[in-house]
Amino acid sequence: MDFFQEEISNIKINKNRNVFSLHKPLLLLLAISKVINGHKNEFHFVQIESELRSLLLRYGLKNTKEIKAHYPFVYLAGESKIWSCSVERMSLKNPDSATRGELIGAVGKFTDEFYEYLSTNNQSELIVNQILRQFWPFAYHSHILNELNLQKSILNNYKLNKQNNLDFRETVLDNYERKCAICFQSIRLADILIGIEACHVRPLEHSGVNDVSNGIALCTIHQNALVWGAISITTDMELIISKKLNGNKLHDFITSFEKSKVFSPRDKNAVLSTENILGYFGLTMPLFSE
Repeated sequence: MDFFQEEISNIKINKNRNVFSLHKPLLLLLAISKVINGHKNEFHFVQIESELRSLLLRYGLKNTKEIKAHYPFVYLAGESKIWSCSVERMSLKNPDSATRGELIGAVGKFTDEFYEYLSTNNQSELIVNQILRQFWPFAYHSHILNELNLQKSILNNYKLNKQNNLDFRETVLDNYERKCAICFQSIRLADILIGIEACHVRPLEHSGVNDVSNGIALCTIHQNALVWGAISITTDMELIISKKLNGNKLHDFITSFEKSKVFSPRDKNAVLSTENILGYFGLTMPLFSE
């Protein structure tokens, strides 16, 4: 791992219990995407605030009513060798309660060394990939890339290496009798199981482990609903449904299962652990709401 990759790895992420705040990684991704698409190395807060706020709302992973897009501008500059800002943290009366108004004239930029690094041998693609893998579950990656208009420059070459631990997969599927733990679907074509996968309840990117107590078998619909925070599981193994869900066949596929018990394996060691369930709750997207 080189110097700048290590700097990315050491970015400080605020965490309240299991709730992560990914403001700094999103600012980095937005600025890098603009450089890749020809923007000069100078980012006026007022010019990118709207885009950054939109990204924070969708992918910030912090369940909060107030999006403070100005925070990463200052905080990232104060703790890394990759970003600088015209407004220094020490110049603010109270950085933790700084207002948007104090950052109206702020201009951020990559340090000259990091900007040169990004321009060398496609390092920007490697850094984007590193940031995505370090901070977000796999299911979010292509969505974030698309929103940053990187689908042409990176998405075609992006190695979407989904965690593929066959032992974990087979063990989870066996314990869940090769059926969805929510709807019990187990459709097969001859002996080939269709649309059922072993899923990590607590993502590997956020301290999840490849252990059966962190695994559950779900059909494609319920797997995606879980990943995006549309459904959640209580420590009593009951299903909770987001009231923000809408669309056709909602009752058939999701809301009819509200408060129903999720299937539990007969092997008690394979039942979802409380630690992993609570870890999942903390990572649920802001769109999840009771």
